[in-house]
Amino acid sequence: MLEYFKPHRPLREGLEYVDRNGGSNPLTLVVAEADGRPLNHKDAYKDLWTLQTALEEHKGVGTVVSLPLLVAEGRRRPLSFLVSTEHILKTLDEPKYGRVARTFITPDRMQAAFYLRMVERDRTRPRAEVVDNLRAVVRRSGFKTVLAGGIYRLEGDLAALVASSVTTGLLWLMLLFTIIAVIVARSIRGAAAMIVSLSLVPLCMLGGVGLLRVPVDIISAPATNICIGMAIDSMVHLMFGVRRAERDGKEGWSAWIAGREEQWRGIVYSDVIIAAGFAIFVLSDFPPTQRFGLVVVFGTIIDILGNLFVLPLLGGASLKRSRIHT
Repeated sequence: MLEYFKPHRPLREGLEYVDRNGGSNPLTLVVAEADGRPLNHKDAYKDLWTLQTALEEHKGVGTVVSLPLLVAEGRRRPLSFLVSTEHILKTLDEPKYGRVARTFITPDRMQAAFYLRMVERDRTRPRAEVVDNLRAVVRRSGFKTVLAGGIYRLEGDLAALVASSVTTGLLWLMLLFTIIAVIVARSIRGAAAMIVSLSLVPLCMLGGVGLLRVPVDIISAPATNICIGMAIDSMVHLMFGVRRAERDGKEGWSAWIAGREEQWRGIVYSDVIIAAGFAIFVLSDFPPTQRFGLVVVFGTIIDILGNLFVLPLLGGASLKRSRIHT
């Protein structure tokens, strides 16, 4: 979440301060007794304190506000030890106290809410995995999780959807391109060369993004598909140039050289113009938009190198010819 804002800016520094001092991302856990008992008796109150402590000790949790803290605050009043927990809850549910009790426990006393502020700094595991770990903490404390919600959970589900969308989209796009490559190349070697060359685009882009630890969000994720689309367009034009060279009597490596000589200007110019358009996003003050523009520019360079060097090498060069040229 912090990566959505530029470093050393007031908003980012404020979020980092809040995150260091109790967490910045809200998460709500609604729990109930595993055996179905109500939560307004003495034993349940002790178990809720145990759960409170266990959640506070979790590495990803900053602060926790829950029913035990509310009741403990109520028991600070003189002679409060003479009344039951249920009496305190009824008192705190009166209008003069803002009916605060119903924020933490349901009227039937069967479910209680824990309000967590999660720490984003130095988080290494996906949010969905952290939420599953918190569910396990709840189970070990003798409760069951009725609901886990909030912005933290939403961001975790959204990240999983983005990852799934990128993976599924690339797989379907590669399958479609395989059919196109077979039709355009009209040879097993040419089709294989096109598929391998195109595969370099997502591998290099996503691999580079991973090595540099650049966040991939809903804004920057489509950059890979844009670059793949440009690469497919360039490959098809290059293959048509090779086929025209073959009709003119050239074969093998000579046909690829002729096709590249015919098409390289169009490939470079079109990719550079498109990349220049997306590069405008680099001037934005919004980091995700900046990353989108940078990733497209990076992918465009891979497109050009793959189409003009890798594809001809895989499609037309033979080992014997390579030795002669070297």
